[in-house]
Amino acid sequence: MNGMTIRDESWQGSVTGSADNARFSSSQRKAAKRRMEHMLSKKTNNADVIGYCCMRIPVSDLKKSVDFYCNGLGYELNSADYQFGEAHVALKNGNGPGIFLMETKPENVTQLKFVFPRSFFITSGTGHVTMVEMLTNDLLALHERIQQAGAHIDKEPVFTNDFGYFTFYDPDGHYIRAVEERGVYFELKQRMSSTLERELTEHEDRLIRGLCEKTSVEQQKFLSSLISEIRGS
Repeated sequence: MNGMTIRDESWQGSVTGSADNARFSSSQRKAAKRRMEHMLSKKTNNADVIGYCCMRIPVSDLKKSVDFYCNGLGYELNSADYQFGEAHVALKNGNGPGIFLMETKPENVTQLKFVFPRSFFITSGTGHVTMVEMLTNDLLALHERIQQAGAHIDKEPVFTNDFGYFTFYDPDGHYIRAVEERGVYFELKQRMSSTLERELTEHEDRLIRGLCEKTSVEQQKFLSSLISEIRGS
């Protein structure tokens, strides 16, 4: 009887082991199938991030920040709930994501800047780098405007062959760089102003900017060559 019991237990163990192996093999097959499906989906799935919905910037005084971003930087106020502590500002031309200014306690405002450990051309006196960079259509005019708004200017305007920029702090110490691109528009504007021996009117400036913004790459190359010919004449 003892021998039979041993044989029976051995047989049961053999059956159990086979079942475990079968289940393990099934699990492996399912995992392999999932891996294959994932590989195929990576080849056929065209989902990408295609833009930005919004930015949220913490501020300690909502009304003060709304005044600075709208009257100082030229944003448009879309909506504001001062009791709730949130305001939505956006670019007047409708480009880019909107900014939500959200009021919190001063000690909870995390300033938008960070220390970069290596040499970098846009660095404050404390070694910080900007996290937010804004385009402007007139760097020097914006510089004067935000100075009048009481902003702390960190680096005065600098111009290169391709762009100009300066850095400043908003009322909560967020470190920001303003940039003006000096492409075809800038060259054409400067040349026409020099030829006319006067500053362009606002209407003329809008016409030139609109022309440059709507031209294709080939048309921009043509404008560049035209400017070169005018310079040579």
